[in-house]
Amino acid sequence: MGFYIWWLCINGCLFFAEVHFIEDFAGIRAKRFMAPYVLLGVLLTYGVMYAQSGGVLRFVLHTGIILCFSVFVLKISWRLAIAPAAIIMTLFTFMEGFQTVLLRWLSGQTVKRGMAIFLQMAVPGVLVFLLAVTLKFISKKYAGIGRQKISAYLFAQGHTVIHAPYGAGGLCPIRYTLLLPCAFIVWVIRSGLGLDMWLESGLENGFFEKRPGLWAMAWLLGACAVFFIILKLLGNIITLSMKEAEQEGMKEQVQRQRIYLAEAKKRNERYRRFQHDINNHFFVLSGLLHEKKYDEAGKYFDGLHGISDGLLVGIETGNPVADILLNEKISYARSNGITVSHDVHFPAECSIEDIDLCVILANGVDNAIQACLKGAQEQPEITIRVRTRYHFLVLEIENTLPYRAEPTGDRLGRHMQQEGRKPVYGTGLKNIEHTVEKYEGTMEIESGKGRFLLTMLLCMKPFTKGE
Repeated sequence: MGFYIWWLCINGCLFFAEVHFIEDFAGIRAKRFMAPYVLLGVLLTYGVMYAQSGGVLRFVLHTGIILCFSVFVLKISWRLAIAPAAIIMTLFTFMEGFQTVLLRWLSGQTVKRGMAIFLQMAVPGVLVFLLAVTLKFISKKYAGIGRQKISAYLFAQGHTVIHAPYGAGGLCPIRYTLLLPCAFIVWVIRSGLGLDMWLESGLENGFFEKRPGLWAMAWLLGACAVFFIILKLLGNIITLSMKEAEQEGMKEQVQRQRIYLAEAKKRNERYRRFQHDINNHFFVLSGLLHEKKYDEAGKYFDGLHGISDGLLVGIETGNPVADILLNEKISYARSNGITVSHDVHFPAECSIEDIDLCVILANGVDNAIQACLKGAQEQPEITIRVRTRYHFLVLEIENTLPYRAEPTGDRLGRHMQQEGRKPVYGTGLKNIEHTVEKYEGTMEIESGKGRFLLTMLLCMKPFTKGE
């Protein structure tokens, strides 16, 4: 009876570790479901022991519990639930394999009854502990195989975005490739060691019938090494795929900013030509009025007014590129019912390149607009501020947050910080971060009381001695 109670306890610990692994792997919190899952796992263990069912039944039921819990309770899609289930069941098979080999070897040794009982209880306990530690290690190092990298910015804005390269058509096929080697390893171990034959000698009914336990142990260690090599390779492939997709996104962003620059240069050239000819236009108007040709003068003035309206940007920041970009973004925001206020002033001698200003302003304002358009808000607002302080250029983009019934993004962001997890930004925020770092600056995100604030600090010129 004591052995069965001990077995139920260590299996409860195993299921407890599984829940933590699934949470970390999927990037969600589900502590309220911890107790029901552990209880269900213990009941499964008790039922299998009581009915003396084959190991294959427990394996199938265990897999089903993991998948159903992930999909129907934690609301994880089937595509994302496959990877953690495959990893858990593969490691579970390793644990059973080592346990079978060790207990088989110990059964052939001459030890006292008390020591035999202790070893029979200690071996499963140590293996479950090692399995829990391994799950924790994998959840931290290889979580990218099983889930999307969730942006801390998107958390705080209150919505999530699945980038196309990493969505259903991107990483999912790579995740599915984990199934084939895991299924093969599980099948070879379980059939080779006879793990699915209840109360039978696994080594006598399996592939290692006439082979020593040491050889089987070496073979299991080799299978473990292969499994972790596969995880490492998949992790590298996914990381490279994400970096490649990120670089492509950055190239597209840069290309769009070049278009803004070209448009700014064209508009500036037209303005200079208009300014150069303004005296001639005034001379023509004066002549028409002097000859009392008021109709012709009115028509000429209307045409001149139309040309000047086409050149008028509406926002004067001290930087023609920023004028055109902000004029377009603000016009789009206001046409969607968003109130926009701005206090933007660039110094006459600004060392920040125009294309870098475009990257920062375009991404920051676009993200703010998307946040205001997402969800119900009494009055969505965006505030844009740019000012200089000593040798620094300070840019602030603030927006209101949508109302949400579920936990807000700032709480999720604080939870990530409490766990020591490094924030992972979306493509837009990464572009801003890289640009800010180029000027030895910083980027900060604050969220709370229904507001979201993105602050960027850029150094316009090196400090001199004594400053």
